[in-house]
Amino acid sequence: MFEHDPDESWTLLTSPGPARPVALDADAQGDPVSGPRVLVASPFEAELQPLASACAAASLRAQGAEVVAWDAHLRPESEPAGPFDLALVSVQQFEGLESGLELARRLASTTRVVTFGQYAQMNHRAFLDVVDAVAMDEPERIAAELVEAAGGSRELTKVPALMTKTGMTPKPPQRRIAVPAPARDLFPSLVHYPAHHTPFGLMGNIEATRGCHHKCTYCSVYGAYDGGVAAYESDTVLADALQLAEDGIRHFCFIDAEFFNSRTIGVGVVERLVKEIGPITFEFTTRVDHILDYGTELAKLVSLGLVRVTSALEFPSDRILRIFDKHIDVDHMRAAIVRAKELGFELYPTFIPFTPWIEYEELLGFEDFLDDTDLARVTDPTALQTRLLLFKGSPLLSSPWMEDVETVDRGFWIDWTHPDRRVEELWQERRAGAEDAGRGRCCVKC
Repeated sequence: MFEHDPDESWTLLTSPGPARPVALDADAQGDPVSGPRVLVASPFEAELQPLASACAAASLRAQGAEVVAWDAHLRPESEPAGPFDLALVSVQQFEGLESGLELARRLASTTRVVTFGQYAQMNHRAFLDVVDAVAMDEPERIAAELVEAAGGSRELTKVPALMTKTGMTPKPPQRRIAVPAPARDLFPSLVHYPAHHTPFGLMGNIEATRGCHHKCTYCSVYGAYDGGVAAYESDTVLADALQLAEDGIRHFCFIDAEFFNSRTIGVGVVERLVKEIGPITFEFTTRVDHILDYGTELAKLVSLGLVRVTSALEFPSDRILRIFDKHIDVDHMRAAIVRAKELGFELYPTFIPFTPWIEYEELLGFEDFLDDTDLARVTDPTALQTRLLLFKGSPLLSSPWMEDVETVDRGFWIDWTHPDRRVEELWQERRAGAEDAGRGRCCVKC
């Protein structure tokens, strides 16, 4: 049915090679000089222990830096004491934009600051008003050069893939992300993060790839990666899973935007993990077309402990699915729901019912669709009120579908108004329990 092999179109990224030796001070009679002191700060990472920051910290530490980490969302009162030679601020999700900019501004008063992450990239102009540079690539790939810059032997303007006020330095060669196990020891334990407590037990967040080979027009991952994929070495993923297992974790969530960016890395890691520690359970995110096409892989994964698959269904309307460039229709959606039951995993759907193109009558019939497909049992109540977020950098903003939509620029996002006031009234009705724009997401990457 769907004939796409994602392994053929990867954009593969990685960290540099082995750690470089730390310089020696002659006066110290051979004792190593301590490396530059670098802060890695996370303003928000989907209410989870910040894996992107832990990976960046591990790559910097491997290059000889003294790394201090700070989850500013979970522990805002615990800002580490400086001074620092360099600070890296991770901006991964929309919810972390405002707080990330404010955190970067505060840190920039005392040290040089580099921001990284997909929302930092898409908003690099705003960040360059307050920081020294924005990493336009995976930070693990340029860890050695960042440590050199922190130590004073390289200018930030000479670090590959950094965007500064004077322009952008070319990116280094593309390879897989290969770092030691993420530096989770620098952050609070998983038990302190409410999102890690699940019906399947304490959950460990792991990742085999970043980016996504699909180009759904509403998606921030497409906005940042443009269909590119940054894949990890499988040994790195396994090392992270094993360190989590040592802390008693037996349920894992692959937080990749698309598990089947690779048909081999995630499956291979699960097989090796089961062999190493015994029975586990796990979950991941994938698309409807992959549920339909990758039956052999999914059956194998169920036998290894797959219990739940999150899939962004968006809305049961062929017109909306075309606007979102999902390459599926409602019949495919219904078939995937049936296939999930046959294979033996729970399909956990996400939806975006409120868009500028939805019709009022379609919204009224949405709950009937959930009942008919038995999805009402597992659908999060917030799905009934989720509103399309038009973030700055959204591919939808340049779409002809937006031509007649009334919009207002809100800074980091574009507000829109539906032409049918009944739709807006219904959304106001349903949003009583909703949080600010961008809160509802189809995966932890949004």
